[in-house]
Amino acid sequence: MSYSRELNIELMFQKYRVYASVSFAVLLLGIGVPLWWHTTTVPRVTLPYAGIDELSQLDIRITTKIIVAALSHNRAKSLAHEIRQTFANAELYQLDVEYQVISNNLLASAFTYHELEKVASTFDLDVGGLLLLEATNLNDAVLVGSKRTLYFSTETSVTKLVQVLSEWILHDKSLALTKNALADPTVYSLDEENRRRFPASFSYDVLVTFVNPDPEKLKIVWDLKTMTEEYMQPFLDELSIMSNFSVKSQWLYLLPLDINPRRIPDSSPSRRHFALRESVLPQLVTPLEKKLASQVSLYPCINLVVYMVPCDNAPLHIYTHSGHRSRTNSNVEAFLSPRWGGVIFINPPSEMCENAQKDETITVVPEETAIVGTFLAQFRLLLGIPEMKSIDGVTTVPLVGLKLRDWEIDSLLRFRTVEQLTSAKLTLQSLAQLLKEISNIVITDVVGNRIKTALELVHESAEHLQQGDLKRSFILSKEAFAISEAAFSDPTLLALLYFPEDQKYAVYIPLFLPAIIPVILSLNNIKKYYFSGKDSQKKMACRESKIDKDNRLKTE
Repeated sequence: MSYSRELNIELMFQKYRVYASVSFAVLLLGIGVPLWWHTTTVPRVTLPYAGIDELSQLDIRITTKIIVAALSHNRAKSLAHEIRQTFANAELYQLDVEYQVISNNLLASAFTYHELEKVASTFDLDVGGLLLLEATNLNDAVLVGSKRTLYFSTETSVTKLVQVLSEWILHDKSLALTKNALADPTVYSLDEENRRRFPASFSYDVLVTFVNPDPEKLKIVWDLKTMTEEYMQPFLDELSIMSNFSVKSQWLYLLPLDINPRRIPDSSPSRRHFALRESVLPQLVTPLEKKLASQVSLYPCINLVVYMVPCDNAPLHIYTHSGHRSRTNSNVEAFLSPRWGGVIFINPPSEMCENAQKDETITVVPEETAIVGTFLAQFRLLLGIPEMKSIDGVTTVPLVGLKLRDWEIDSLLRFRTVEQLTSAKLTLQSLAQLLKEISNIVITDVVGNRIKTALELVHESAEHLQQGDLKRSFILSKEAFAISEAAFSDPTLLALLYFPEDQKYAVYIPLFLPAIIPVILSLNNIKKYYFSGKDSQKKMACRESKIDKDNRLKTE
């Protein structure tokens, strides 16, 4: 009986050991490992990868409404048909050309531009639209107005109208090149206008700097702050729909040129001037850039620099590659640096420099009109308003004040819309590819929502652009561009980039392995206990019966 009791106690302890192994296995493998896996897994929000991949097939089409108003039905219909056929194969444009017949009585008494403008105001034109109006009392073949109207005479051919539309207004080839160069820069090379234009941004800093290299001998009388507020700010207000512009101004002193200009004698032996070749002008930008402090902002900075030439190097003139002076009848010399800004050289009056004593300080009052006009011309080129190439028989209405022409703003909106849409599309595709390839990048809810919002805005902007709503399309593309850039540069994307999967296992496995091995080995005992339990009970019963039989025989 004592042996049976010991056996029962042994079986009881074996049962408890199995229960303990089961509890350890459940806690470690059922709770511990899943909890560790969940806490160490990189949080990644589900992204619309399929929708982002479909952006490759996104067709950007610019629908532009053009109204042809002529004096006869046949001429209006013919012009509309020819214009429609000419731009039928345009890569981006989809022209909606309509024609109307206008009464000769309305134009018979219209001899001035203002009278023609009153007639044009009767037509309903949205942002991006164009009106081609035939005028009888017109001296030129085509007169391009300040609004969205082109006036043409009765003898003007459709070829001339198409040339003006293509080269001055629509810029169809340059616009297509802009899109293709952004999408595939290895195949397409940018033209001069695209290389010069600042890239798309939702904000710009405009830094106006006046440099006085020799303040002991030169005294400048000029209110720089007033110039920026009265002249620059009204001009930038016209472009407020495109971007935010922050205008700043500063004075710099004791900043000489790093390049010695070449001394050239004039027609008179006693007179001379100094020359700078166009090839050395880019070398002046680097020393200026170090002193301008233009990189104090995250946004692109458009630098506009006025450099007062000291008398020792005056008058200073810029010479072209062909050996000719860039300007001949002005004290203002200027050059442009693509995607950086413009520099203006101001020469002091020659008489003052010649009559001044050795250490005498001269007072210079710069020509404000010439400086402001040069600045605005440079600013237009840097923003992407191209120069209008000369076309025989085609003139434009002179600008009034500092206002931009409406069709110039429309052209700039088209360029920016295409740039922003293409950039947002490429940014989303690059980000999606990066997140697919690197699995340990964190994708937070904020980043996920930005990507989804930017994707929706790209599609909405493309739809509005195809419907002819240029203004709404530009606003949506601007938002899509800003949100996609914010998602791409979000700092949380780099949170775990330094801690890859192999390092995670290398850190945690030495901690878990000593505890996991005994548990794994005990699983075999648990299996034997539960799945081999009946055979063990039979053997134990036989053993107990044999022991009882032996005990009875001993008793007898």
